[in-house]
Amino acid sequence: MESRRAIVEAALDLFAERSFDGASTRMIAERAGVTQPLLHYHFAGKDELWRAAVGDLLDRFRASIGSRLAGLRGVDDVTIAKLMIRHFVEFSAANPQLHRIIMQESKQPGARLDWLVDSHIRPLYENAVAMFERLADRDTHAPIAPVHLYYLLTGAGATVFVMAPECARLTGIDPFTPEFVTAHADLVVDLMIRAVMKESA
Repeated sequence: MESRRAIVEAALDLFAERSFDGASTRMIAERAGVTQPLLHYHFAGKDELWRAAVGDLLDRFRASIGSRLAGLRGVDDVTIAKLMIRHFVEFSAANPQLHRIIMQESKQPGARLDWLVDSHIRPLYENAVAMFERLADRDTHAPIAPVHLYYLLTGAGATVFVMAPECARLTGIDPFTPEFVTAHADLVVDLMIRAVMKESA
């Protein structure tokens, strides 16, 4: 199924670059190095291909989280949270297409956004909220609304990679270098743990 994988990967890149409306199946087939009839053999239409490509990436994200968590049994909640936040930043750097597509689809309500939220994003949001709630000291401090924490994490963790061309043009820094990703992950981990636990250090 090499041709199917090539089509999915090309579709993901082009949907991230050009949006659903801007990417045609002809362009995707060319990027994948296959014919349009072969693309349509695997996928009935552009919508089916979009869902397959985006769903595949989100499935890989969930699987990577599950694999990471499986190795952390018995580890304390703070350490788990730090590792999960770091993992999110690193995955976002390795796969900037994900948040580019989510941002494009979030500009207005629609069937693709509904599918994204209901099939994939809501479970991720609920897991993130549960993680934040395990850390919060609700007896001492007023809780921060989970929606703020979730969008603080997604914004701080992923935006620089979504806007990598602007970052490079503005600062001369390539945000995809391992050094930058590590430094950014360190900062986001510190920011989120301070926000949730209201620690000073």
